[in-house]
Amino acid sequence: MKLRGIRIKNFKSIRDLSLAFPESGILVLVGENNAGKSNIIRSIDMICGESWYGREKLEERDYYLKNTQNSIEVELYFEDSTEKRCAIFSSQEKWPVYYRGWQDKTKIYGSIKEDFPCTYLGADRTLDKHLSFYDWTLIGRIRKAFHKKIQPDLKTELDQQYEALIQIFSQVPGFDDFKSDFSTFFDELYPHSKSRLNIDFKPFTPANYFKTMQILAQDPIDEGSQLDVEELGEGSRNLILISLLRSYAKNFKGTGDLSGILALEEPELFLHPQARRHLHHVLREIADSGIQIIISTHSASFIDTEFFDDIGRVTKVRNNDDKEETNVVLCKKQDLVNHCISTGVPEEKVNKDNIVEYYKTTSNARLNEGFFARCLILVEGETEELAIPEYLMNYCKSCDAMGISIIAVNGKNQIPKYWRLYSKFEIPIIIVFDNDNGTGKEKSNQNIATCFGLEIDDILNVPQYSKVVNSNTTPQTQLLILDTDFETCIQKELRQDELYREINEQARKLIKPIGKQQKGVIARYVCRKLKEKRPDFTPKLIRDLVTMLDDFLPVSSTNIQSNILDDDLPF
Repeated sequence: MKLRGIRIKNFKSIRDLSLAFPESGILVLVGENNAGKSNIIRSIDMICGESWYGREKLEERDYYLKNTQNSIEVELYFEDSTEKRCAIFSSQEKWPVYYRGWQDKTKIYGSIKEDFPCTYLGADRTLDKHLSFYDWTLIGRIRKAFHKKIQPDLKTELDQQYEALIQIFSQVPGFDDFKSDFSTFFDELYPHSKSRLNIDFKPFTPANYFKTMQILAQDPIDEGSQLDVEELGEGSRNLILISLLRSYAKNFKGTGDLSGILALEEPELFLHPQARRHLHHVLREIADSGIQIIISTHSASFIDTEFFDDIGRVTKVRNNDDKEETNVVLCKKQDLVNHCISTGVPEEKVNKDNIVEYYKTTSNARLNEGFFARCLILVEGETEELAIPEYLMNYCKSCDAMGISIIAVNGKNQIPKYWRLYSKFEIPIIIVFDNDNGTGKEKSNQNIATCFGLEIDDILNVPQYSKVVNSNTTPQTQLLILDTDFETCIQKELRQDELYREINEQARKLIKPIGKQQKGVIARYVCRKLKEKRPDFTPKLIRDLVTMLDDFLPVSSTNIQSNILDDDLPF
């Protein structure tokens, strides 16, 4: 059984939110702190997690705007090859209710926690909780899964062997007397009781076996000695449960026993970059096995432009009552295909089957960072990517402090491609490119003009240094067009050719570029030296950019859209 859709109302920062779970089986929530990522995960855990979350546990802070007059509602919709089910939590009811069907609901007296358990690893990584033997903990699920796999003939043999062990225990002095004395003493203390208590030892069960399990590590200092998990570093402890879940997923894949969801907050905690990227692949492996994954992260290691339809961008937006609430934006493959076609891509060149490959070919870690930005500046190459932040810092605008990412897309012709992707996630975007129309650039300029609904003259005609143009597309985007190229703009406006040439020559002697390599590093060096020589100098293109950024920050919106991605979901 798979989770297909989620609806949440009046829970913490969420007023009314609907979303469909990605077909891939993994949902990666990205967004700023306090945007509401954890609240989405907790709403699932309320119904499917190990704890019994009832009406009595709710506190004032659990309600949207702390208004207890509004009912909290969480609805989870499930589906497998034979039927549809749903589980609904309401603050008006004592406990969550489990139903067969989505529209015409029939109450089920089974347990959603058993059919679709949630293993929730919060940022605190409480290891002991998940290694306990309650039915809905990870170890409890492994225990139950093995119990189902024990065949009758093997069970008979295990019972016989276990009985032989009990007989050996009976040879321990006082063992049998201890059992009988307990019953006698209880009878003496409660002579009128109709109950009689006995001590017995259960025949073999997987529970008995797993309760003897210990996770031990080899001591790297004292060879032959072992360490308890409590003595391990946080990074190792962080991966213990992932390793257990991965082993569980591998060994039960395709058996019909594998279901549920792994909800994981901040998987990057205590891991170095290479380990983060490896864990990203492992989580996809677990999702491929049948267990669905939902994570919240601040690390670009866990997202990829190739897997754009797994990403949920979580933001705080202002609604029509001027109150903040959590919103999630997702983009499925067909949505992006439609956006590409509506902004100039020939219909015969793009479809649902090739759209992923199209973004996979040029994907890189720097491009992934764009999904975390409050505002994104797309530029042609390294020169603008390295130099613009320095000029903005001279203007007392720190890109990092403001949540701005300046990302080079490796050429003017790539700008429409990545604008289409990021704009579908409603990320505020500014485009910076030059109007060079030399040999080989004509097609790039035409592609940009087509994408943004401009005329070629809009691009080529830059009267002085730079100009700002608004696109004629949805969403409307501001484009900063540079005269000739970035370096030429700076040099022309500086009007001190000797100073510019002197600094540029210093940079080249120091950096020793080959051909046109290291242009960005040279441009950054020039910027830093200009700050020393001409602290009053701010290029027009930077002044234009600051004005454009002021329109975006702080970001707010009243355009809250439902993210229902499947028409058959009942909300």
